[in-house]
Amino acid sequence: MTFNINWDKKGVYVKFRGVVTAQDLIDANNYVISNANFELINYQIFDFLNIENFKITSYDINIIGVMDKSQTDFKKEMKVAIITDDDYVKKITSEYDQIMSGSNWITKTFSTFEDAKAWSISK
Repeated sequence: MTFNINWDKKGVYVKFRGVVTAQDLIDANNYVISNANFELINYQIFDFLNIENFKITSYDINIIGVMDKSQTDFKKEMKVAIITDDDYVKKITSEYDQIMSGSNWITKTFSTFEDAKAWSISK
């Protein structure tokens, strides 16, 4: 497993490390969505600062985006913060933003955990 998941009362923090594959991101997403706490949270923070490689393609992020978009029928509102300083990760996550458009899930990219957390918990 290339990620750790930490829950609090209002959200979840997923920190990735090493080489991140599509299966890693799908697995993390499934852990979050299938957890009973998912119904109670308002935000998700995905941290890609300490990764070695991001092996996720446009095709992969489309699958993940479709999975998340299907969740918007059940979980109407969610903030999704992405933490990265890598241009390729930013490019792929901007494709995720496009997939999620039209839903009430808001995504935003940050370069620090502190900024992502502050945005995530703001009203």
